[in-house]
Amino acid sequence: MKKLTTQHAFEEKRPSFEEILPGTYLLKVPFGPVWTGIALVRGEKNILVDSSHLEPETYLLPALDELGMKIGDIDWLLNTHVHGDHIGGHHALVTKYGLKTATLASAADALRDPVKVAIRVRTRFPENSPPPQSYLKGVEPDRLLEEGELLEGRFRALATPGHDDDCLVWIDTATGTAFTGDSLQANGTVCQGVAFYRDLAAYRRTLGKMAAEPLANLVCGHDYDGIGSVVAGRAAVSDALRFCAARVKAYGARIAEYVKESVPVEEEPVALTTRLIRDEGCGMPEKLFLALHTVSEHLKEIAP
Repeated sequence: MKKLTTQHAFEEKRPSFEEILPGTYLLKVPFGPVWTGIALVRGEKNILVDSSHLEPETYLLPALDELGMKIGDIDWLLNTHVHGDHIGGHHALVTKYGLKTATLASAADALRDPVKVAIRVRTRFPENSPPPQSYLKGVEPDRLLEEGELLEGRFRALATPGHDDDCLVWIDTATGTAFTGDSLQANGTVCQGVAFYRDLAAYRRTLGKMAAEPLANLVCGHDYDGIGSVVAGRAAVSDALRFCAARVKAYGARIAEYVKESVPVEEEPVALTTRLIRDEGCGMPEKLFLALHTVSEHLKEIAP
């Protein structure tokens, strides 16, 4: 029997919401060679976390229909950060279907203007980046929360910068489940090659901040090399956070070795990045820009 590629497998069968934990569902929306997740928590209030890169009619609405739900049954639409593969559907869900949105006050400007964020990520290394996603449309949040505030008496957001400045994690306090989006990078995805963070110091602080939380489960925005997408149980959560921290340490040690060996460090450190991905990564991406951010952050810590 012919083995299906990831993309062909998605085309073979339309993805459905999978119940990954009691009352918590994950829709894996095809995204190139991987997928990007939309999480659903059902209860007295129904909550969506992220909206993928596609219009809701493509996968989200049919998947809700399979659960016997309509888009009008959703009480709040949340976001973990404003990269296009996570909030591309937000504008339609707000303007066409009237969903209410909530986010941290510190992330509000990014949600209003996701193109600005895309430009910042995709123009630093122009020779190794795709064009910015100029088609993205922002939304005006209906509810701004500060850290510690609860949404509907149940959901609490943590600011978790590192991957990008506006990242946040939503914690379902009823179950101890954290919806992390891309805040935890593990060893990256095949689209990245290695973990991607724009701010190394902030990413380290985020890992420490999350380790201090009494978390029972993690639900990630993609399938991350080394931890997967759903981490169930407090011991497994602790292991996953330690793994993320260990990858950061391993990257730093490798890059320091390369520099010591006089591997070329140019304005766009392609040679270092390619070697790091081959030595430590999970697949060579078509464009190196995400891994270039990570390598450049480590280079800042290496004395000339």
